[in-house]
Amino acid sequence: MEGEYVIKLLITDLDDTLYSWIGFFVPAFYGMLDELSVILNEPQQVLIDEYKEIHQERGSVEYPFATLRLPSVKSAYPNATQKELRDILDPAFHKFNSVRKHTLKLYPEVKETLEKLIGVGIKIVGYTESAEENGFYRLKKLGISDCFQRVYVSDSQYERPKSFPSDAKTQIVHGRKPNPQLIKEVCESENVTINETIYLGDSMTKDIYMAKMAGVTSVLCQYPYDEKVQEDLYSKLVAISHWTDSDFKRELAIKETCKKENIQPDYKIRSFDELFSIIQSINNAKPQL
Repeated sequence: MEGEYVIKLLITDLDDTLYSWIGFFVPAFYGMLDELSVILNEPQQVLIDEYKEIHQERGSVEYPFATLRLPSVKSAYPNATQKELRDILDPAFHKFNSVRKHTLKLYPEVKETLEKLIGVGIKIVGYTESAEENGFYRLKKLGISDCFQRVYVSDSQYERPKSFPSDAKTQIVHGRKPNPQLIKEVCESENVTINETIYLGDSMTKDIYMAKMAGVTSVLCQYPYDEKVQEDLYSKLVAISHWTDSDFKRELAIKETCKKENIQPDYKIRSFDELFSIIQSINNAKPQL
């Protein structure tokens, strides 16, 4: 494929591709849980089970203010207003925000590389399963939202306050990854061909499989990590996950398909700045007419 086209569009996943989502969210959530357990005088496991039920009901582990819906909270403060509850539980919310502030960081060279890509004429589009109030918020918080032409976000059951309107850059997507048809639609919307597009993500089942099915060049990020720490974070995430049994079965089925069909990324990177070199090598290989 090299030498036949020029890359004009980068479509990138956000969570665990541009920053460690699991590395900030799980510590922040469990920090909040510690505080909440003390405030309510309830065992953590009771609260974990309640959170999981709400997360599954709402379809997201990041559903805003799920804490206010916990049975233990309603039981402890049956007559409190929403504002009163937020005041009472503020130490827990503060703990989440404090941990997030210290742990939500871009991977090395992300901003610099995105800016270099823009500098050589590459359009950048984001595609995430996170809702706008979470995924796009993080891009703004991390100072890179201006790098994106558009960001495709998941739909959400969260009722957005009128004082917090949607950003003009975001577009809601119904359904979940892998969604190869959306990749094709993004290419059409950005007026580029499939062959002029490169997709970056961290998941073989959600990202690389989708990219392959869509026919775009795929890049899998495999950043170095502490395996023991990662396993601990993952087990804690599963304990509160919005995923149902059918979701886990779906994931397993896609993994089996990837194995059976020998799905492999076109490229792998261990640091984000390698992406620029890959795109440059593809574009420089185009024959001069």
